Amino acid sequence: MFLVIISFLTLSQGIFGYDEKYNNVDVDKIISDDTLLLAYINCFLDKGPCDTEFAQDYRDMLPEVIATACGKCSDIQKKNVRKLITIIFEKKTALAAELQAKYDPESKFQDKIAALMKDD
Repeated sequence: MFLVIISFLTLSQGIFGYDEKYNNVDVDKIISDDTLLLAYINCFLDKGPCDTEFAQDYRDMLPEVIATACGKCSDIQKKNVRKLITIIFEKKTALAAELQAKYDPESKFQDKIAALMKDD
């Protein structure tokens, strides 16, 4: 029985987590290219098409990612989310406020996200 539990816990990341394909996204490229970063943000805000790599997927996952503070994310995905959040809130403050108004209007998840940002 113990081995079954250990096997389940080991496999649960793959079963319940986000696809490993998201581990390979070049977040540094996104945050260093203002046009690309804005394309993602506009997609998330329903202000533009979601035609950049995985943009539609991210937009669909975003409510859950925020609500769970990236609970299903791999360590690499959490690191990438922290990078993106940091850049958006530092350099795109008006858009950050719009994202927060859309995805967490009552600031229910603010503490969870703050904990995610400290977890490095």
